[in-house]
Amino acid sequence: MNIQRIIAVALLATILVLTAAVASADDDAKKIAKMNGKELYKNFCKGCHTEESEAGEYTPMSLISEQWEEFFDETFVETHQEVVCPKDETKKVTDVFDKEMLKKLRKFCVDHAADSEQPMTCG
Repeated sequence: MNIQRIIAVALLATILVLTAAVASADDDAKKIAKMNGKELYKNFCKGCHTEESEAGEYTPMSLISEQWEEFFDETFVETHQEVVCPKDETKKVTDVFDKEMLKKLRKFCVDHAADSEQPMTCG
């Protein structure tokens, strides 16, 4: 094999690996986008908000609906802008959550707050 052929094969292999990585990332993004609020909470919040955690235990029923509204309106970005995302440790939580994800998460927390008709701990 000559050097040009080796370079071409190596380049092709690199392209295939990168294409597979991008496709995998796209699949992950699509799965996350399809999650409801409860699934988002379980996948992104629950791991850091257990009874033993430094951040403290939080579930939807840890706060009343008004407190959850205030949290999402005023506190979320401030308290989470430096928190590393458990699903992608190269990003911060605030970089991962888009408006639609936050809307779903907020709805789940408010709908299942301590003063709601269906308080929930999120399992």
